[in-house]
Amino acid sequence: MTPEPTPGPGPGPGPGPDRAPGLSAADWPRLSALFDELAALPPEARADRLATVQPPALAERLQRMLASLPADDAATARLDLPGFKSPLSRALGAPPAAPAPPQPGDRFGPWRLEALLGEGGMGQVWRARRADGLYDGEAAIKLLRGDLASAGLAARFARERNLLGRLTHPGIARLLDAGEQDGRAYLVLEYVPGQTLADYTREHDLTLDARVRLMVQVARAVEHAHAQLIVHRDLKPSNVMVDAHGGTKLLDFGIAGLLDDSGQQADHQLTLLAGRRLTPAYAAPEQITGDTMGVASDIYSLGVMLYELASGELPFGTRSGSRTALEHAVLHGEAKRISRTVRTEDTDAPLTGTGGPAARASGPGRPLDAARARGDLEAVAAKALRRAPAERYASVGGFIDDLERWLTQRPVSVRAEDWRHRVHLWVRRNAVVAAAGTLVFVALSAGLAVSLWQREQAQLAARQSEEVTQYLTELLASASPEKHGGHIPSIFEVLETSRGTLRERFAHDDLTYARVLEVMAATYDEMNRQDISIPLAREFVEARRRLWGDDDLRTLRAQLRLARTYTALGSPMEVIAIGEQVLPRLDPAAAPGDYENLLYQLLVAYGNVGRFAEAEAMREKAWALVQERYQPSDYEYQFFRMYVFTLRHNQERWHDAEAELLPLVAAGQHADVKFARFAHRAEQMLWVVQTRLGQPGITAEQALERADAMDALLGPGNSSSQRQLNDLTRMLLDRGDYRRAAEVQALLARRLPESAALNLALRLPREAVALLADTLAHPQHPADLRARAKRLSDELLSGQLPAGPPWAEAVATTARAALALNDLGLAARLLAPLQAMQGQGWMAGYASWRTRVGQMSAELDRARGDAARGLPALRERLAHLDGLPPPQGVLHWRAQLSLAASLVATQAPDAHQALARADALRPDWLPPGHPMDALRAALGRGSSSAPWAGQF
Repeated sequence: MTPEPTPGPGPGPGPGPDRAPGLSAADWPRLSALFDELAALPPEARADRLATVQPPALAERLQRMLASLPADDAATARLDLPGFKSPLSRALGAPPAAPAPPQPGDRFGPWRLEALLGEGGMGQVWRARRADGLYDGEAAIKLLRGDLASAGLAARFARERNLLGRLTHPGIARLLDAGEQDGRAYLVLEYVPGQTLADYTREHDLTLDARVRLMVQVARAVEHAHAQLIVHRDLKPSNVMVDAHGGTKLLDFGIAGLLDDSGQQADHQLTLLAGRRLTPAYAAPEQITGDTMGVASDIYSLGVMLYELASGELPFGTRSGSRTALEHAVLHGEAKRISRTVRTEDTDAPLTGTGGPAARASGPGRPLDAARARGDLEAVAAKALRRAPAERYASVGGFIDDLERWLTQRPVSVRAEDWRHRVHLWVRRNAVVAAAGTLVFVALSAGLAVSLWQREQAQLAARQSEEVTQYLTELLASASPEKHGGHIPSIFEVLETSRGTLRERFAHDDLTYARVLEVMAATYDEMNRQDISIPLAREFVEARRRLWGDDDLRTLRAQLRLARTYTALGSPMEVIAIGEQVLPRLDPAAAPGDYENLLYQLLVAYGNVGRFAEAEAMREKAWALVQERYQPSDYEYQFFRMYVFTLRHNQERWHDAEAELLPLVAAGQHADVKFARFAHRAEQMLWVVQTRLGQPGITAEQALERADAMDALLGPGNSSSQRQLNDLTRMLLDRGDYRRAAEVQALLARRLPESAALNLALRLPREAVALLADTLAHPQHPADLRARAKRLSDELLSGQLPAGPPWAEAVATTARAALALNDLGLAARLLAPLQAMQGQGWMAGYASWRTRVGQMSAELDRARGDAARGLPALRERLAHLDGLPPPQGVLHWRAQLSLAASLVATQAPDAHQALARADALRPDWLPPGHPMDALRAALGRGSSSAPWAGQF
């Protein structure tokens, strides 16, 4: 959204350094045309022409603009050429000397330039490769023109990077980094191979249906960005890449925001400062005139792209026309109806609006079935292209809904008033019924009833969309730096200012209230703030229940939304409670995707709490659906293995778990880029299980590379890379490399964003692992470590987290640190709730967890001098591990050594046999000199002291 002008001493905007008094917004289109005209004249002719310009304010502005032109070169008069120092250049502070032209091999941060991909008014785009050795990867480096760089630009990039980094939609090329080097600003973007949207549709000669489906993909990416309070402002076919599989990827998202929304801009009129860097054929009228822009500006650009894909032409002007002519056509012309355009026969003469064969060759071409665009599709395009922003679609979601309606031959909302048209479509969709003569009257009546109901629903949806758009507009407006003391607030700050007023804001509109709750809950969920999203999702469920009752599909879907949040939080009992209530009421035929997803969630949740028989039942049901819906070559078919892997992992069937992941990782090597995060996740989990198995060639460096790859894909410190580094820490602890484990946790702490401390579900388990690593690596600082353990224990036992496996893992890890610190009182306090759960709740039926807690309790008893008391629990733990498929690795060795330690302490006669079995269970892949080898040696000497409880 365009920032408001800097206020002057009185009400309204005061004249800034580049503003001529008396110049109104209506004068700017004329200013643009006159500047182009005067700049093309020889210097001696300009004065005469300038003398004829009225009003004087306009002539004064033109004179100041022309004074900036190089006197010896009229060709540099174009605002988009490097020789012209525009007011934008002066406002941003142009560097004293232009940087040297980039060359292949130049380094920008960790990236090395390889080949020039393209060049435009904003700068150059290069293909680059990672050159710092961390991992091998490609990116697109956008080098902004030298006259735009300044000392303050890097700071603005840093401020915007966090915002743009939230764009994680598979249809958006991610901004990976931004900075300034040697006076040149640069952006590091995801490299997207493929063709531009226009080239792809033209060369593949796509049908109208296929083109509209591509537009739906693009619009969904834009809708995601709008939900993150980001407006693109330069949507056009050349900013959309299509890969070999027909997937779209939106480029240059937020670049206009980086350049224009600096918060320092005094001139509200973007025509001169930045508007001329836009593409006028696709720019909304308010962008050209410099008026306030919002989501409606992007909707207009989507309308232009839809029109062009459907007809092969632009709605305003011609591709070969001058910039001034295009701007004039957009501001003053009327968009041609597609139905008129497609009636024009292809001849050797230029078609209206195409600018001749050469211009057509650069466009998307006309589909062979273009005539099908008449009627509904041209009504959709016309709605998006309305000159007044308020008359366009209220949101991109409404635009998408109508495109999908057209694809499925249903009436679009913009033709809701034409009931005869609705009946016609109904008859066309139900030709067999309509053909039965005796049922004609019944069929037409039913069609009319359906059409009237659809009209009511469409009008209701339109009103709802307008309310949501107004609400989002207010949110965007609340982000003005003027309202925050010059500070540009984050998305989280903007949402938090409005969250408390939601119920009051929509007190008389439950429908819109429910929709806003859904968006807010999903947004907080994506920000890893499940502590906030869960109450919102619960209220969302209640709002839909009030509207439609318990059994309506919309209410059931709201409950599934809540279950997904609990899944992300690691709360399987809550997922099971919701899923068992929803599953019997969810019709697989009416909602096959929802039904399938619920089976997945229940499969994982049952496995996470040790209810393996029920998990296997869910696996069988889900597998039948997967085979029915997908082909073996589909990534979704192979990704089902991830759910099975999770079950096998919980069952401690390590070889079976590895067998599920190997083909999934192989499939990920060739999967569409939209599955990149899932492919990375599969590689991450394969690394985890192979470390458990002690597979050769599995290194810590591989885990670091995977964490870097996740950070590059999802932004620094995301939850997946956090889990990868925590997994690496546990592997290093298992292998006895305590010091490096502590270093990995220190690295993780440096990478985390400030907001990471706010999510207890991620923070507390992470801090527990860091505490254990530091305790084992630096035992010389017991006072500080005990204080940390006490603070962490207070939080873990405060009841703020659900008592599921992630909480239990954090409590057990902290208890292990307390044992290592010999703080037996704290260890007992932490183990007490886990011991209580051994006989009730989810842990009672989960032998792995129940016996693990028993082992820790026995170690606490031994540390207190009562080793005999814990012997039954230790034997039960070993019996459980003995019954699992081998190998059980370090866990098995630890448990056997722990039993041996208690037997030595009680001077039991079978202590020697226990030690011998521990020697046999020691994994041969562990490096020599493991800290527990020293414990084994002490036990062999008959030592009965037990300072090692935390090591087991």
